[in-house]
Amino acid sequence: MEYNFDKIINRAGTHSLKWDFCEKLTGEKEILPMWIADMDFEAPEPVVEAIRKWTEHGIFGYTERSDTYYDAVIQWMKKRHDWEVHKEWITFTPGVVPSINIAVQAFSQPGDKVILQPPVYYPFMSAVLNNGRRVVNNNLRIEEGRFLMDYEALKNSIDEKTRMIILCSPHNPVGRVWTKDELETLARICLDHDIIMVSDEIHSDLVMKQYSHTPLATLSEEVEKAVVTCTAPNKTFNLAGL
Repeated sequence: MEYNFDKIINRAGTHSLKWDFCEKLTGEKEILPMWIADMDFEAPEPVVEAIRKWTEHGIFGYTERSDTYYDAVIQWMKKRHDWEVHKEWITFTPGVVPSINIAVQAFSQPGDKVILQPPVYYPFMSAVLNNGRRVVNNNLRIEEGRFLMDYEALKNSIDEKTRMIILCSPHNPVGRVWTKDELETLARICLDHDIIMVSDEIHSDLVMKQYSHTPLATLSEEVEKAVVTCTAPNKTFNLAGL
């Protein structure tokens, strides 16, 4: 199926957070809103058609997640990332940010420390602080114009109160697609210190052809047992409003 990525769609007046809210906030119409991950492409026709069929049915009562839901997730992960996901691994949540909050609550206690790697998506910090945990910033470093994880600083930041690290993979906002070697080094440090890894992989499908996303949980069975992976179709197909 071919898609026209040159088609211009006027989103004004659609209550778009990206466009309408930006104008209300700034009072300017000519500002380009580059502050939110919201594409201006139409959703794929199979998605639109599925929604159309649902609306034509006319009843929007309570539903459950069907086998086709789980099959879609499993087949997508296998096709895109060569990751064998089992149905019993999949847990539905309202979104990645709620998932991160739930993970913080489930795997740490108030006063525990959670490692972040700034500059990073700001709700990570909120998920830690709003739940009474403490943020430990292990800042990314820049080497020859490229952002890298600082492993030595990471090891030095860990103490007996460190319970978790929240990873952004690929990283938002710096755009790094972490290599397998980089992830293996990170995972080894976390395993050695009994640290749970929460991996936000919502941008994993938006990777240029010369790069390859490695799901953190695929590194080994040992790593798999210490990882919570957060995914969603929002960024891939621009479905955040659903």
